[in-house]
Amino acid sequence: MADVRNTKRVRELAAALRDECALRGVVLVAGQAEDLLASQVQVIANQLGITERTALDRYLPDDVVAALADTLGAADATYRDAVATTEPVTLNVADLGRIIAAAGMTMKLATDAMESKPRRADALGVATDCADAVVGIGAALRRAASATRVQIDGPTLAYTRKVLLQAIEQIRDGHWTCPCRSQHTSGTACDLQRNLINDLNLVGGWPVDQREPPAHDR
Repeated sequence: MADVRNTKRVRELAAALRDECALRGVVLVAGQAEDLLASQVQVIANQLGITERTALDRYLPDDVVAALADTLGAADATYRDAVATTEPVTLNVADLGRIIAAAGMTMKLATDAMESKPRRADALGVATDCADAVVGIGAALRRAASATRVQIDGPTLAYTRKVLLQAIEQIRDGHWTCPCRSQHTSGTACDLQRNLINDLNLVGGWPVDQREPPAHDR
């Protein structure tokens, strides 16, 4: 069955979605608009018991572009508010080196995940956020000059927490291939996950998972 992402209609709707999102201050990474629309088509097809092409041609709402753009715009506004109220975290240089290495590993895993077409847009988004995190950390290091402790705040802290959490969850759920040599068993964290959890704790975050103890107990 042909991928609806490659159809003329989805390409046209995707272009319109990117424009509408831009008006709301939201920038979509390459392929993200197509993936969002394809997801909507799939939901409709599953609900009605029809093919995705039929859902696309006959049942996709006329306001789908505006509705998606409004949802993304509202989410972005919430994110900006959260960033504005983020409490800074101060790390020593050695721990900051761990965070940079963790962001680099996450970028590598995200890059590998781009080979899977259904997950390409999400992986590209994570890789982009990794780059933003590393750039922000580098800027903080430069401002700190010869200091032994460095303050990380604002968007840099938000990006860093976000990408490390993404890496933990994607490995845990089997969506990303983990390169570590420890045993990978459902419900049990591997060595890389445990390291990433520790790194995430350093920047004041923690996985949202009932299997993980509270941050202060780790």
